[in-house]
Amino acid sequence: MKLDRNSLVDKLVFLGTAGARYAAFGFLRQAGGLYFGFEGLFTHVDPGPGAFVHAHRKGIEPYWTEVVILSHRHLDHCADVNHVLESMTLGGKKKRGALLCPSDAINQDPVVLEFTRKNVKEVDVIEEGKNFDFSSYRLSFPIRHRHGVETYGVRFSYKGVEISYVADTAFFEALIGAYEGSDLLILNTTMLKRNPKIDHLSAEESEILIAQIRPKLAILTHFGRTMLSAKPWEVALKISERTGVKTIAAYDNMVVDLKSLEVVRQR
Repeated sequence: MKLDRNSLVDKLVFLGTAGARYAAFGFLRQAGGLYFGFEGLFTHVDPGPGAFVHAHRKGIEPYWTEVVILSHRHLDHCADVNHVLESMTLGGKKKRGALLCPSDAINQDPVVLEFTRKNVKEVDVIEEGKNFDFSSYRLSFPIRHRHGVETYGVRFSYKGVEISYVADTAFFEALIGAYEGSDLLILNTTMLKRNPKIDHLSAEESEILIAQIRPKLAILTHFGRTMLSAKPWEVALKISERTGVKTIAAYDNMVVDLKSLEVVRQR
């Protein structure tokens, strides 16, 4: 089922749930990022490969977008950012919207082209602890993650709901305090088992965060091959049983109502 503009308000669409190179670039799942239908301010987070096409197929017109956020410069999170920005500005005919990204996404071999950036009304560099106030939500980047390149998770305060997206990172204790108080906790959970050589969360480490933060709803996403092989919905169910926190595994094109924190059953 396609979404229209009105039905997208107060919704979150998972335009992709693939994590890391094998799943994202091996087409095991989509990798289009997260699309938030915040009232009056539609926001696309991490538009990875295929984001432009996946959004269109879901009924989302790219020119509806007002804010684009990159957690970091890796291509599974930003491969389609120039397509999205070009569409947001109607091919450069209308200077509008905002781009928020780490400094290395626009400097030194930039992933966001200067050609597309110049058509965006506002370009802001993300830093740890930085906050932004937009018309319908407050945005904060509570902590720099550990992920090889400059990487940040993001918190949205929207209509009394605290929404946190824990982007790619190795596990470290300070993540708990950074995302404490979240009602909706979205965790990029790439691996089934911890691997100290890889700066991604495992299911075991996501469970620690869920058990400590205790959101109303936790959603696992950004799956690598080991998580996909383990059937992420079964992994999520076991985490729910052990922690007592409702935990689900995202699937491509899944829609979540941001008011009720329930999945809208449509594909």
